[in-house]
Amino acid sequence: MKHLYFVSNNLVSRLNVVHPKETTYKEAREKTVLSKKGEDNAIALMRMEVLDKIEVVYTSEYFGAMNTGKYIAEAKSIDLVIDARLNERVVGELGSNEFRFLKGMQEHDFTFKLKDGESINDVQKRMEDFLLDTLIGPEKNILVVTHNTALLSLLAKYCNKGYNLYDRLILDYHDEVIFDGTFHDMDLIEFVYDEDKCVGFRRIM
Repeated sequence: MKHLYFVSNNLVSRLNVVHPKETTYKEAREKTVLSKKGEDNAIALMRMEVLDKIEVVYTSEYFGAMNTGKYIAEAKSIDLVIDARLNERVVGELGSNEFRFLKGMQEHDFTFKLKDGESINDVQKRMEDFLLDTLIGPEKNILVVTHNTALLSLLAKYCNKGYNLYDRLILDYHDEVIFDGTFHDMDLIEFVYDEDKCVGFRRIM
């Protein structure tokens, strides 16, 4: 059995960081750092009993993800492996639309994407590619630091889809709500695999 712990640390800094004018929206998102509370949450991962046996930490290329994974990797003297397949969904060209337009459309249609952007299905595909490579490795307990929509895309593969009173996406697995329409300060989901087959998962926080 392999245990993969997917974490999304959603407390990024709200500082008004001024980037060079040639910096793209995607580059600016990648360079966003954690807030003080986000750093505290990352440090708290080291004290979680369920993560005691972690053998390797994978993170996306985003600063916030790397900063989340670094504490437990340093404490355990294990590798911190950066993998672009764990990056957040590429938004694409919003044009005159607000971000919530994209969020609403994609929660109802997993194939919807903007120009130069990714759909939920696109993100799910690369997350699955990452999983296939990871599952053939020797490690049994793995921490994976990714992002909201990337994690949601993977959950959507296994969960039943529904909507709440506010028409927000809900995902449940065996009558347990895994995603309730909102992202929390930190989301931590355990996936259990027997060889290459997912045999269950649960929300830890």
